[in-house]
Amino acid sequence: MPATDTDARRGPRALHGRARRTWARHPRVGMALKAALAASLAWALVRLVPGPAADYPYYAPLGAVIASSTTLTGSVRESAQTVTAISLGAAVALVVDAVTGPDLLAIALVVAVGVLLAGWPLLGSSRSWVPTSGLFVLIIGNANPTAYVLGYAGLTLFGALVGLAVTAAFPPLPLAPAQAQLQLLRDALADQLDDLADGLRQQTPPTAEGWQERTRTIDPVLAEMRAAVEQALEAQRGNRKARRYAEDARQQVLQARALERLTLLVEELTDALTATERAELERVALGPALRPAAARTLGALGDALRTVRDRTADPEALRVADDAVQALADEVRRTRSATREDLFVAGSVIDAVRRGLVALGAPS
Repeated sequence: MPATDTDARRGPRALHGRARRTWARHPRVGMALKAALAASLAWALVRLVPGPAADYPYYAPLGAVIASSTTLTGSVRESAQTVTAISLGAAVALVVDAVTGPDLLAIALVVAVGVLLAGWPLLGSSRSWVPTSGLFVLIIGNANPTAYVLGYAGLTLFGALVGLAVTAAFPPLPLAPAQAQLQLLRDALADQLDDLADGLRQQTPPTAEGWQERTRTIDPVLAEMRAAVEQALEAQRGNRKARRYAEDARQQVLQARALERLTLLVEELTDALTATERAELERVALGPALRPAAARTLGALGDALRTVRDRTADPEALRVADDAVQALADEVRRTRSATREDLFVAGSVIDAVRRGLVALGAPS
């Protein structure tokens, strides 16, 4: 069938859409391109500056690279920290050189004092520039230390300002990476619930080793989600695009809070079941009467978690999960009436799942 004009137009639009989505999901690609642009501009501009700057033009693109970050606020912070660290190291070198001259003692003093000053928390990740800058001034700029310091610190600042200008002109707003991390955490929690449900479906409960094989490490995924959402929030400061995406950013914060609550609930469930429903125990918490209903409940909660879009889960999935937890509660009441046992863990499972459903958007 021959291609129509509509198909021809749709092709470029679809390609453009895929390119935009790929760009949004990988902010480091944009950061790399902006760093390259800023460094090139800084190099071109500094070559026009007369005087001592002509002797050290390479520090301008260095400053531009330093100022390149995934957020405008991060660029400002890292630029200020780096220029401050370079200035501190240069000042130490100038003082030591004036007192002792460029010898082994001077190198030792500059490094020692520089490392001590690098412990200043406000310098952040730029702390290593303090002793490095001191050594550069002491050794490379020994012939004319004052001119070297002005060129080193001044041109680094100049390049940083160019980098900040480029970042401000094309401000990043990494919402897509944050959304991807939210999805990864949802998947990890849903997988953990599935693993717990699978353990409860066995004819006999798993051993401690069997439960360990079904226990996932959630903390690293949670930490990456928090960092991604925090970076997206930081990117809104001073960002001209922030107003347009304010609601998306707000929804991400709400999703993050809900997932943090869910993470705690899933960890509670995991700890309770793996400690009390083990093959090695003479008396288990649920037993064969309650394990099937508990497994259906946890599986339904995991299914509901996978349907989350824009903070809330699919209403039908929530209804299925709510029916499952109600059936478990009915089974617990019947078993408690017949055995006169407390069934405390079963009650904790019901409570945790109900709180999880509230976090997913079910009415409390």
